[in-house]
Amino acid sequence: MDNTASPPQITLATFLPATLQANGVVCTDETPKTLEDLLSRNKLEVRDFIESSPDIAMTLIDAFIEDDFDGKLHLMTLSMLNQNNNAAAGGGGNDGHEIIGISFWREVDDGEMRDWFDIDRVAKLIDKSIEQSHEHEHEHESLKLVRRSSISWIQKALESTDSNQNSNYISRNTQESTIQQLTHAWVKIELIAIKQSYREHHLGHTLLGCTLAKAHEIARGDHVILHVAGGASKNIPAAKLYQRFGFVSVPTHKEGGVFQKPDRDLFVLGNIGKALEDLPFEEILQ
Repeated sequence: MDNTASPPQITLATFLPATLQANGVVCTDETPKTLEDLLSRNKLEVRDFIESSPDIAMTLIDAFIEDDFDGKLHLMTLSMLNQNNNAAAGGGGNDGHEIIGISFWREVDDGEMRDWFDIDRVAKLIDKSIEQSHEHEHEHESLKLVRRSSISWIQKALESTDSNQNSNYISRNTQESTIQQLTHAWVKIELIAIKQSYREHHLGHTLLGCTLAKAHEIARGDHVILHVAGGASKNIPAAKLYQRFGFVSVPTHKEGGVFQKPDRDLFVLGNIGKALEDLPFEEILQ
């Protein structure tokens, strides 16, 4: 019997700081005030990130500055550190740094998710996701587990609906409980973009990792949903990036998906905590 101790599990919390330092970059959680400062000093040019449709980013910038979402919309920037200053930056501490990535994400309230969900379609999402999981048999085992965790929370929420069906009152109660579990603790990544001149450096992985860690830390979000800009079939690099983090694609409502419009090119990560703990970040963030 081999009693050799297993090496410690590398997680985002332990691996990401080293990755940031090795790449000479820093992730910063911005505030409306620091964003206004960046814009006034021309430190952030939207067209450097979103060439085809900068209006999307400008709408998010305006909403963030005006606090249209009551503090629920967040902005994280990824900056390349000045070679003469490798100290970590605090919020808005981007002097001498070049901003090379932006990520807008927000906490989604239960009521909005309730309107978006088509509860009757949940079973079909499970079937589709399980089918997709078999298409990635060559992938790292922990990634397979994270993919399955993206659907297991739905299965657990549905377990109660299989019992107590003799009472209509109890059935209504269990259905409401299921809806509450399915629509609670969501975050939505509104935009994630890397500056055009840095896109060959795979820094999108680092920015997405920072975004997920921050969402889990301050919003206690369990589930993430996002829309692939330009469509998953056309924006292949983005789709591959999300899949490497354990996201699973969701079929459209017409195809049996659980989300009503907008319902195209959606990706879901069902368990942020498990992803942060179990994903092989030493491979993902390379």
